[in-house]
Amino acid sequence: MLVAVLAISCEKEESSTQFYWEQTKCSDPWGTGENNTNTETVLAVTKYLEDEGISVLNVEFDNNSELDSLCESCGCGTGKRILLIVPEQDYSDIESLNFVRK
Repeated sequence: MLVAVLAISCEKEESSTQFYWEQTKCSDPWGTGENNTNTETVLAVTKYLEDEGISVLNVEFDNNSELDSLCESCGCGTGKRILLIVPEQDYSDIESLNFVRK
């Protein structure tokens, strides 16, 4: 029984590994930015990643971006990070697209 509990705990820990992307004002590869809603961004990110062969299990946002959001260029931040959960088999693929493991 202890082995089963440990196995479940490990599965939960692995399945909750998040990746993040520092959202920019307008230079993210899926074409959304500060003028788009979170819903529009979720749809665009999901389609982008699925087109790259990556399954998306969950998408959320937080306000912990470290990009400068006071500047006005396209590559400046919005103040948001896009948080993603993907299956373990897609970890290396999402990292190759410059998503960062949290």
